[in-house]
Amino acid sequence: MDRDLTIMIYGALMGVAGSILTSIVTTIFQLWLARREDERKRSEERSRQLKHIHLPTDEDIMRINANRDSEEAPEESRKAAGAGSIALSVFVGSLLVYQTNDPMLEFAFSAMLGYLATNRLKRALRG
Repeated sequence: MDRDLTIMIYGALMGVAGSILTSIVTTIFQLWLARREDERKRSEERSRQLKHIHLPTDEDIMRINANRDSEEAPEESRKAAGAGSIALSVFVGSLLVYQTNDPMLEFAFSAMLGYLATNRLKRALRG
């Protein structure tokens, strides 16, 4: 029993530490992307001030469309990092629960995963 409790506590601590590290890495990445985007906007503003007014060419339109596509990438990368963090936490947690050989703990873990997956699905369907 003491070994199972120790494994559960260790698993909980590893999950919290993993979540904190993932949050820190995601925040640093988002700050870096925001700074890079701000520098790009400043550079574009400077170049716009230096240029005279002209009609955009096909190349300009393609570049603008490419920039719009790249602006959506930070949100997608944040979602991917979050999904990877959740998958890693679930894998490590399920491995630790499996090693305890306790049916009630396995049932509780499965119920928790079911609740989290259902909640995530509901939020995705709402918007």
